[in-house]
Amino acid sequence: MHTIWKGTILISKFQIPVKLFAATEDNEISLKQTHKPCGSGISHLKFCKTCNTTVEQNQIQKVYEMGSENFVEVTDEDLKLISPQSNKNFVIKQFFHENELSFVYMKKHYYIGTDEVGEEVLQLLHQCLLKSKKVGIGYITLRSTQSLAAIRPMNNGIVLSTLHYADEVRSNQQNNNFSTEAQINLSSDHLFVFDQLVNAMTKPLEISSYGNKYNEELRYLLENKIANRLPNQNDTQDVTHRNNNFSELLSSLQRSLDYVKADTNLFFASDNTNQPH
Repeated sequence: MHTIWKGTILISKFQIPVKLFAATEDNEISLKQTHKPCGSGISHLKFCKTCNTTVEQNQIQKVYEMGSENFVEVTDEDLKLISPQSNKNFVIKQFFHENELSFVYMKKHYYIGTDEVGEEVLQLLHQCLLKSKKVGIGYITLRSTQSLAAIRPMNNGIVLSTLHYADEVRSNQQNNNFSTEAQINLSSDHLFVFDQLVNAMTKPLEISSYGNKYNEELRYLLENKIANRLPNQNDTQDVTHRNNNFSELLSSLQRSLDYVKADTNLFFASDNTNQPH
């Protein structure tokens, strides 16, 4: 894997030389926009609607709008003064228990590796975090941008995840305000049957079995177009019917549980019926 950052993890006065590797990649099929009459690619020109003309890069300014058509200009020189200095250190400010950080704060993930010189120390950190179920947090500068980041253990290594700041994550308070009526009507029978349903549908996760269905269908569409064939429009899709009648919730759960018990592999079998051949 290509190294995207090389630096040092600092824990108090303790130093660990590390390298970061992107943990994910975008494999979606991209489509290009072209001019229909001639087939040429479309350029994304910057255009001023007021002057009805294209705008050159040296004619563009950055501004902060204050309302009522008032604004203040911010120059590149201004931004350089406040930009984070190029830094190759990830300073751990503190550690905390892993269940204190919600997954909604996490943005992009990187695997942490090291050269042979720091391998033993990195393994020591990994074992310590894994045993204590702790996460470290601090700031890191990636591609001239300072980000809040956290390091947390996986079974076979350590991952660094850039984080959203607290004011970037919206409150879920409105969605958490369940109606009092719903709380009253939820009986132990509902919970018991629902728990059975979840348990019946539980098995070890094999993430590779969940493919990108849109990409597969798009690839199939393109292959058929290239071969001057029309895609198969007769493929059937499963339809999930929602039961919004709360009074029938328990019986609906029971029917779902009976269905799963009848064939527990149904929900986990790879869906090959609609795949291209």
